[in-house]
Amino acid sequence: MNHSNGQKNNKNQKGFTLIETLVAIFILLISTTGPLTFAQSGLRASFLARDQIGAFYLAQDVIETIKNLRDNTGLSGASSDWLGGIPLECRPESVGVTKVCNMDTAQSGVFNTIACDFEEGCTTPLYYENASRQFVVASGPSSGLTASKYTRTIYLIELEDNREMQIVVEVKWESNFFSEKRIVVQENIYNWVPALN
Repeated sequence: MNHSNGQKNNKNQKGFTLIETLVAIFILLISTTGPLTFAQSGLRASFLARDQIGAFYLAQDVIETIKNLRDNTGLSGASSDWLGGIPLECRPESVGVTKVCNMDTAQSGVFNTIACDFEEGCTTPLYYENASRQFVVASGPSSGLTASKYTRTIYLIELEDNREMQIVVEVKWESNFFSEKRIVVQENIYNWVPALN
């Protein structure tokens, strides 16, 4: 028997060394963690965008409801006050004064006054009503209501007597990935009814 041929064949067979195996594992880890990191940041951005869109709609809902109240007052001709749909306790007394109010747009624009100063920054928690699928203002969670992540503050500022009012709506929320986030939506409304100008 020729033993030298058997030993020669064993020398020609090559395998992975420990270093080559570790390098291969390192390359595999880098090639999988890179896309996972991008996927995680993409998910984070999509959650933030979802929350921002919800917050914007909650703010815009207040502005559109107030504009609707103003338009209904002007079109009905029943009131000589262009802001007749907004309760007096929620309206600024004079030019430059800021009033902080709470508004439940799900209940046809029902206003509630919040007793606080503009500088303090009052927030009203919003609850999600499961039956109507709307955000509502409530004194606390109850049957059919789920606490939402959003809070909303409405500031009404009279800029020109009987002609122009500024609406500022601030919506805040706690995000899963970020600290507290907020958006501020602002719009000026005008007294467009010629008879009330």
